[in-house]
Amino acid sequence: MNTQQPNTLQIGVRELSSYLLTGPDSKAVLAAAGLPLPEAVLSAEERPGALVARTGRDEYMAMLAGTLPVPQGEWCFRRYDCVFELTGGNWIAFMAHLCQYDFRQLQRGNWLMTSVAGVSCWLYHEVESGNLLIGADPSYRHYLSEIFSAVLDDLSATRKTTGGAS
Repeated sequence: MNTQQPNTLQIGVRELSSYLLTGPDSKAVLAAAGLPLPEAVLSAEERPGALVARTGRDEYMAMLAGTLPVPQGEWCFRRYDCVFELTGGNWIAFMAHLCQYDFRQLQRGNWLMTSVAGVSCWLYHEVESGNLLIGADPSYRHYLSEIFSAVLDDLSATRKTTGGAS
């Protein structure tokens, strides 16, 4: 699914450990782990190796890379999200084929929960890299991989010139 050409859209899978924290102690559990604390509901904050989204009044999702400490709390549950990463190229045009949301308005640092190719997903537009992360239940990994690949193929086919008379 990945290509090696610069400025070409590439789709990969990012390995992250995901956790759902809920309940009145969730904020304290995140703070104790040294993780970001987004203030507004349906917002997110990132730090190197960590992304935390606030999904409700007392509910957070934490996605951790590498060896960052796991939040420790009574209401901290492991998730197994499949996280796709869109890099390079024009992912906004790509996503227009998969989702009704107008991605031209999604700013860096924005968190979104929506349907992508009929699957409920969370999306995050990374601040520093500008990449788009798409997280979904792992049971949809194969389906989304196939859909993403088909859309990439379709977009590539429409960009190729077939020659002919001028």
